[in-house]
Amino acid sequence: MTRHQWTAHICRALALGELASATVLATEHRWWHAALIACTAPSLLAIAAGARRAHHRSRAEAQRTARLEAGEQVQPLVPCCPFWKHSDGQVHGPDCTRPPLPRRDTYRLDDAGRATFEEITARYDDRSAA
Repeated sequence: MTRHQWTAHICRALALGELASATVLATEHRWWHAALIACTAPSLLAIAAGARRAHHRSRAEAQRTARLEAGEQVQPLVPCCPFWKHSDGQVHGPDCTRPPLPRRDTYRLDDAGRATFEEITARYDDRSAA
């Protein structure tokens, strides 16, 4: 069991225990205590859900790494990292699984230079010597 799985199981068990104790306190007419104890259960369940997502993510990253080491062509994980929605396709940090895009500073080029650049990048993946 991974660290994330342990965290998820412990948080779920604590939330269940808190709800049970809140039920006991409510039957004894200690409403304020029951309400205060029951209010922390949703946050524990949210932590458990986050830990479960982290476990699935780490497992997917390990499988992707194993497939890359075996020589397979593997697509980047989606989402590639926490900032994937606002990145415009760029690599964000050391844990990002997205390959870096080629640099395209075409705003500094004139029309002839931009046409030459587009011609070069159109054949960028071509394995020919030219």
